[in-house]
Amino acid sequence: MKIVLLGAAGFTGRAAAVLLARRDDVGELILVDYDIRDAKRLAKALSPKCRWAMADVGKPLELSRLLEGIDAVASAVGPSGEYEKTVLLSCASRGIAAATIGEGTIAEEDRREIDGAFRETGIPAVVGCGMMPGWTELLAAHFLGADDAAANPPSPSPPLPTRYLFFSPDRFGGYAFLRGIAKEIGRAVPAPAGAPPGDYFALPNGSRIGVPEGKPGKRLGGIANTLGKLGPVGKEFAAALLLWLRGSMQGPPESPAVAAGVAAGDRFARVEDPRGNPGAALLAETAVRLAARPHKATGLLPLPELIGREEVEELAARSGARIIAG
Repeated sequence: MKIVLLGAAGFTGRAAAVLLARRDDVGELILVDYDIRDAKRLAKALSPKCRWAMADVGKPLELSRLLEGIDAVASAVGPSGEYEKTVLLSCASRGIAAATIGEGTIAEEDRREIDGAFRETGIPAVVGCGMMPGWTELLAAHFLGADDAAANPPSPSPPLPTRYLFFSPDRFGGYAFLRGIAKEIGRAVPAPAGAPPGDYFALPNGSRIGVPEGKPGKRLGGIANTLGKLGPVGKEFAAALLLWLRGSMQGPPESPAVAAGVAAGDRFARVEDPRGNPGAALLAETAVRLAARPHKATGLLPLPELIGREEVEELAARSGARIIAG
């Protein structure tokens, strides 16, 4: 199969490129990034099956010229709020299946438009194939209380799961990721049940972001909240400052590089990894599944319907992560 990987030179894109290049079922991998030098360097280092290209994915014409003969597109471009809709509609117009990292929630009106475009051409797509959303949706569907669901009937009004992303700034994320956090971080909040120890902050959509306690928490909260009050320019400067200082924002050695989880009452499930690979592994796996077309469904597909519980456990083990539920 032939796969195009957008945002290949970024943090998640680079890790996804390594995973896709190792797969025997991927015959050709095109690494696309606005920084053509990084894309070329990465392609040459990985495999002869890799090619490289430059494109501004915000311009449909530039993206469409790369999609001839492609089986699926995997997009690790961020911030997703600025590019995701354009990428998805460009893929739908060319009849190409697509998986996106999706760091946020697509507006309902945009979701309907995107779903309709893929249904019209008879192909599937999946949004939110990263850590949150992505792993959090898989954990909520397959692990949160799944073991005792048969023994205990559900309550009339079960609590909605709280979703969170925990990361160690010195080992996880790139500029686009930190930029999103700097723009959205809110007040300090308690740690969700079952989450790694750390300092947690509210996000506008009700989810939470966490970092190791100590210096990372103090700097993240101080920089983002102080500079964020200065408006868009302050938030951009906050992201740049966080990226510059990330090497000094080390937490305890036992802290994972990244963890994503869900909690409802005293029930919880999380995936954690010492290297920060689960999001890239999920994006790569979803793109390959869409390219292989194992199902006849079209339009925007729910991620938990594409990847079941046993497959989630296998994917976590393959990427060096572990799932903890209780």
